[in-house]
Amino acid sequence: MAARRSMRLSAPGDGGKFATVSSLKPDLPGAPAAVPLYNKHGRTALLAFDLDAKRHGADQVDTDFERLLIWLRECGGRMVTDRSTSGGRHILVPLAKGTSLRVDEVSTLLALLEARLPTFDKMPMLNATHGCISVPGSLCREGGHRQLDGTLADAADAFADRSEHGVVARMVALLGGGGARQSRPRTAVAAVQVSLACEERLIGAGDTRRLHPSYCLTSPVSIAVDTFARTGRITNPSRWPSPSEARQSVISSAVLRGANAADIEARLESDYAGLRKTYNRYGSPENIAKALRRDVATALPWAASVAGQFRVLAHKNAYTGGYGGDGSFRGDPIRRRWLATAHTWIDQEFRGSRQRPVLHAVVQALAYTSALAGELVEGVPVVAIGGRSLSLAAGLMSEATVWAALRVLRDTPGSPVLRVAQGAGQLPDRYALTTPAMDGDPTEVAITRAHVEPVHHAWSVLGLRARRLYDLINSGQVTTVKDALAAAQLGTSAGYEALTDLRVAGLITMDKGALALGEQTLDQVADDAGLAIVAAERVVRHRAERVVWHAWLENRFRPPPPDRNDAGQRDSSLAAAIANAPVLDALDSELMWAATMAAGPPQVDPYLDALDSLSDQFGAVIVPAPSNRQRPY
Repeated sequence: MAARRSMRLSAPGDGGKFATVSSLKPDLPGAPAAVPLYNKHGRTALLAFDLDAKRHGADQVDTDFERLLIWLRECGGRMVTDRSTSGGRHILVPLAKGTSLRVDEVSTLLALLEARLPTFDKMPMLNATHGCISVPGSLCREGGHRQLDGTLADAADAFADRSEHGVVARMVALLGGGGARQSRPRTAVAAVQVSLACEERLIGAGDTRRLHPSYCLTSPVSIAVDTFARTGRITNPSRWPSPSEARQSVISSAVLRGANAADIEARLESDYAGLRKTYNRYGSPENIAKALRRDVATALPWAASVAGQFRVLAHKNAYTGGYGGDGSFRGDPIRRRWLATAHTWIDQEFRGSRQRPVLHAVVQALAYTSALAGELVEGVPVVAIGGRSLSLAAGLMSEATVWAALRVLRDTPGSPVLRVAQGAGQLPDRYALTTPAMDGDPTEVAITRAHVEPVHHAWSVLGLRARRLYDLINSGQVTTVKDALAAAQLGTSAGYEALTDLRVAGLITMDKGALALGEQTLDQVADDAGLAIVAAERVVRHRAERVVWHAWLENRFRPPPPDRNDAGQRDSSLAAAIANAPVLDALDSELMWAATMAAGPPQVDPYLDALDSLSDQFGAVIVPAPSNRQRPY
């Protein structure tokens, strides 16, 4: 259940806030405890619904509990439930394998449930940093333990089989929330990201605009929704407070299954007589058609935003394949030897440093991207790559961490990474992978261990410190704890902590100092954490960032329109401006990006109408620069 390897404990006098943080342990804690719901990426693979008996009593909890169970079953949810000594209930819903959601992707559902269930507490699921839930069997604040409903075997089966895909989106549609007005993105990048998602997931135009078939939901419409569409009868008032929510539930359910405005309008005249009644208040057929199109137009962007929940993304750690057929370049002797040399240099220069695992991952990503998209210049690998692209090959490392690691590598004397050209505008930094200054050459064993391939995304949730240990065990090069710690150059304390992480994840087994592979694989760890979705969303975000950045560049450095009154003077002024323009080749691309995205384009330039149009089109707010002298740097 725990999204991170930690737990929060409740101490007397803390108001039940679970304020004390502790590492996750296999033994039952001696105080009420809760486990985190969101991982380090701010995503959850578990829905936790908390029904509290404090205000409305245990009877109302039981009523809300039964209602919520019915809705979840209608939407394909698998549940594990328990009861506290106070009468409160928890409903735990493991999401489908490979699915993970952010807070904003569950907030609409939480608001809908809060409006319908008096005892529902949405707060545990609304905080990606501190959101947590107590588990079955843990201590209650009132004394006693939380009692699991059913058997432990049934609970284990629910977490093994998990829910059907799209349970959250289906519940939002079921409760009539699919037509809620979408909040405006706060930044230009977020706005473009939304636009790109809609562009990818919606096809057609006008009355034929609909969800792309590859994203459509294939399950049948809920019986309650179908009954209302055909007869106009609301079978359960707690589900829909008014016919308005019921109507939007029908529209959203149809749109999720690929219907367009023309399809739904045709059904109004045939089998959707109940839905037709809800539109009669608009009067003329023209007004009815207009209202229907408005509802469908509202539901389409929402459907596009949740459509990813229905598409099963297979985990792909490699981008396009390689010489090895699995995304690796194991037959590349030049880059493989360089990678082994870089690893050896890092071990010598950063021994005992916490930066070492990060630097190992970044040089491996550089070797891989060099083999994938670089070139050889007089036998030296050279690659032009930005920090955002490199973050994907570095195992979904954060862009900020990648940039920091690159600065450490290029600023350390004798480094194997040499920046030969600084990025500017649309051009990224260019790096040469050179021979570092160090004692000796890499051993044949080090070269054998070096793999020119992307860092597996699973390490973004497992932690990089255990990566080299697992690679050694997975390759069969070490079989004992002593040999593993020596080969990975880890101290006893840090080494055993890393081995514990691998054991908890099921990747290895350890018996009396002997090490072996466990039942889990890195691909399974990545699938369980929904990292394919994380990677796909990061790619879309990077595309959005580039769109906004390129638009800014185009408008910032585009020459002003000619002055009709004095074209000659204008040409002379333009030539002087170009001659005196700053040399952008000397600018640091990462700092340029950070500064311009934080401050926005300078106010001094009057020719930014196109950027303003971009902002207006996507509903984003561009923050003006604090000074007329501000420039990108």
